[in-house]
Amino acid sequence: MDELFDGFHPVFSEFVSDPIDPEQVMDGDPEAFDLPIARAENGSEVAGFWMCTPGTFSDTELEESFLVIKGHAEVEMADGTRITLSPGDTHSFQAGEQTVWKVTQPLVKSYWTRPGSSTS
Repeated sequence: MDELFDGFHPVFSEFVSDPIDPEQVMDGDPEAFDLPIARAENGSEVAGFWMCTPGTFSDTELEESFLVIKGHAEVEMADGTRITLSPGDTHSFQAGEQTVWKVTQPLVKSYWTRPGSSTS
C-alpha cells in the first residue's frame, strides 16, 4: 500500500482495509482501502476516498459519483460499455449497476454517494 501514498498528503495513511470479496476477484490480487470523510445522519458513508491496487474484480455499484485522483483503470458495464479512467476523470453510477473493474495502476478516487443508497 505504501506505493499508493508517494507524493500524497499524510492523511492518506489513515486509510483502512476495504476487502474485496474473493468471489468477485477475476484476476490478480487487488486490495482496496477506504477513508470515509462524511456520513449521513443514518450513518451511511456519503463521501470519502477509495484506493485499489491492480487486479480485476466485479462489483455492484451504489449510487455514486467520483473523481479519479491517481492511477488508471477500465470499467466495463453489464451492457458492454467500457470507460477508461485516468486522473481528472469523473463518472457517476446508478445503484445496482453491475461492473467489472480492471485496475492497471494503483487507483485513488474521491467519491460521493447518495445517503442510504443501496443495491437492494
